Amino acid sequence: MLSSQSINAYLRLQQILLASNDSKSVFNYLLPQILLQLLSIGMNFDFVDVILLGHDSKVTQSFFADSSFLSTRVDLPPTVINVDLLLDNRHDWEKELLWGRIFITSEAALLNKQIPQVKTLILSPVMRANNLLGVLTLGTQRENETISDEEKELIMLITNLLNFAYKIHDTEISLSQVTEEVYKMNSRLHQLDKLKDDFVSIASHELRTPMTAIRSYAWMALNRADMPLTDKLKKYLQRTLVSTERLINLVNDMLNVSRIESGRIEINPQVFDLQNLVGEVLIEIDAKAREKNLQVSASNIPTPKVFADPNKVHQVLLNILGNSLKFTPANGKVIVSYLNDGNFVDISIADNGVGISKNDLSRLFKKFSRLENSYIAASSTGGTGLGLFISKSLVDLMKGKIWVASEGENKGARFTFSLPVATPQVLKEAQNYQYKPEGGSRLLEPVAIQAYPNEPAEVVMDK
Repeated sequence: MLSSQSINAYLRLQQILLASNDSKSVFNYLLPQILLQLLSIGMNFDFVDVILLGHDSKVTQSFFADSSFLSTRVDLPPTVINVDLLLDNRHDWEKELLWGRIFITSEAALLNKQIPQVKTLILSPVMRANNLLGVLTLGTQRENETISDEEKELIMLITNLLNFAYKIHDTEISLSQVTEEVYKMNSRLHQLDKLKDDFVSIASHELRTPMTAIRSYAWMALNRADMPLTDKLKKYLQRTLVSTERLINLVNDMLNVSRIESGRIEINPQVFDLQNLVGEVLIEIDAKAREKNLQVSASNIPTPKVFADPNKVHQVLLNILGNSLKFTPANGKVIVSYLNDGNFVDISIADNGVGISKNDLSRLFKKFSRLENSYIAASSTGGTGLGLFISKSLVDLMKGKIWVASEGENKGARFTFSLPVATPQVLKEAQNYQYKPEGGSRLLEPVAIQAYPNEPAEVVMDK
């Protein structure tokens, strides 16, 4: 059983180790401290040596300190024991180390000739998971019979402390290697992300150019033909026109998602009248609303000006109103209303359309989040499932929030998003509401709310 002096010596060594913030040199400063603490309690040892072994049982590191100067010599540390002899299974005492047990020897073959006064070596194995990782060796001028049980027990505890230090060092090396790999993977991911953006950009150009021509020719054939068209041919041309428009919208949405996710969208907030912008958007969608005889209206309650990017708000409004037009049956209603709490203005777009089941609400605002079970059939509505994801991303960038509510299928839906009011405090902190990406920004592709048989709007090519 350890005396209070031995326990205090061990606790001091433990405190020294725990206070260290440099695992690379932990053995360099810990070994002299081991000698110092042992000498302080009357346990006379001349040197302490630690060797660490690799998987091939070869020495990977060696540390040495002697009591003459209580200093560490790590430039050319004398390995005190013969490692090849140590691991030779013909010797029974080496097996003691391999079994994790302390061993005391005076065998001449193991004594270091550089320290001739040493008569006894105490060998203590550094173990992990039944594997020999290294050996702690203490040398003394005393005979081996004078080594007490208390000294053996304390040395074993100190060995466990060194094992802990080795684990810290080993863990930090592993973490350093993992960190390096993570940096490499992150760099590779950035390269892949750039390749993806380049591919989407190039593919969109290559797709939109012929699709725009197809759409224009289909519209000309349908509306400006110099010969009578049969009802069946008109039907085919109309389907061609609608399908082409859907493909162009898909390309636009994919481009917008790519630009948003790569952080290439610029937010330029300014003070503007939200109701005027809503009025402009309602004019844009009027033709599409009249196709289904939908009643679209907006509240005229006075609303404070907001501080946001009007171009991005315009895109959000078109996305949400476009959904309401798609999923509201003929003769339905779409109502835009406002709520102001002094800090934010909530813009709500409510319809009496097909609604959304409660189980599907959580799926919205995610990429490709089309809900076929509640959003009619895809063949009749089209869409990419990206509009709400784009809307949420833009609202988040403008320091607002967006959410949805519905009482269930066939009970309509209400989409609401909030924007900051242009208060003096907000204007004072205007820079916090701006976003300028590094490396240049890209414009968003327009949202198409197209009514037929009106002439299709010109498609804006990639910037």
